[in-house]
Amino acid sequence: MYSGFYTLASGILTRQNEIDILGNNLTNIKTPGYKADRVETSAFEMELMVRMENGQPTVLGDGVGQVSSIVQEVHTIMDAGIIEQTNRELDVAVNGDGFFNIRTADGQLAITKNGNFDLDEQGYLCLQGVGRVLGQNGEIYIGQSGFTIAPNGAITSADGNYIDTLLINKPAEGIVVTKLENSAFLVQGAGDLVAAENYTVIQGALETSNVDMNTELTKLIEAQRSFQLYSSAMQIVDQMDQNATTKLASV
Repeated sequence: MYSGFYTLASGILTRQNEIDILGNNLTNIKTPGYKADRVETSAFEMELMVRMENGQPTVLGDGVGQVSSIVQEVHTIMDAGIIEQTNRELDVAVNGDGFFNIRTADGQLAITKNGNFDLDEQGYLCLQGVGRVLGQNGEIYIGQSGFTIAPNGAITSADGNYIDTLLINKPAEGIVVTKLENSAFLVQGAGDLVAAENYTVIQGALETSNVDMNTELTKLIEAQRSFQLYSSAMQIVDQMDQNATTKLASV
């Protein structure tokens, strides 16, 4: 197959993936604690098509598979959003580099900047769709509304009894986290986290998403135009290929 198709098809798939990612960012612009994603691409002058045989790469053909760009990875921008007052008792924000800890429904550990909490049917503090919020003594049982949270994360009931202290930490250097729904990130375990410093817990407030609409819309328009250019170019290459085939057949 004509190598130009590999080049253009790669570009189309890359831009389509970028459009999907940017669209998802815009969809979550109002989601508390959401962190925007970016598609990283790498350019190559020439890439060889290979296959693995007995654990060793075998070249299938020289000059085959020339690409203009391929998706290398999707990374998340972890910059903080703006802290906004909500005056809702169950809304909590971390002003600083710390994350809330969540125990997921299947027992795994997640972290999040989304403090849009609720109380589940058993009276535990939870993040909808993810799991229960963790304190220094485990899952935080509130029982009913009517509590206060101090700047250090200490939770006190309406009658002045100490309940627990929010567990606030952050990923250790070099640790990779997996994005979940509702602005949460899955970690392998507590060993992947270190204690956060220089933070303040604010009750009745939420951290907004770090998505900037102007930036996302600009990037989305660029990606759509690039996608259209690749598509048009593929139609031209296809037409040229058909013309060449017709001329060869007539010889």
